[in-house]
Amino acid sequence: MRMPIPLFISLGMLITMTFLSLGLWAAIPADTMLPIHFDFSGNPDNFARPAIALFLLPGAMLFATCVFAVSPYINPKALDRQGFYTAVWLFVILALAVGHGFIIRGALFALQALQS
Repeated sequence: MRMPIPLFISLGMLITMTFLSLGLWAAIPADTMLPIHFDFSGNPDNFARPAIALFLLPGAMLFATCVFAVSPYINPKALDRQGFYTAVWLFVILALAVGHGFIIRGALFALQALQS
């Protein structure tokens, strides 16, 4: 069975996001508050504990990957416009990965502040 390219990319990004989160989760104290939401200027405006902040978007990535991978079996018409379907899939996982990158960045800044 051939693995579709968006599924391969999704799984690669999911594994990368999970390992980044695990590494930072082990290094950051549990009572630290990490930014999880940012305004249009890039300033954090909502915070959460490391377990939530670091694993929320990998969980959303897992859910989105499952939905996109299974939906053609539930509704075969989803692939009528395969190019559009693939573009939407890749856009969703890219948006989740970028959001996770902002959270990882905030966690790295928090870790740097704790060490100095």
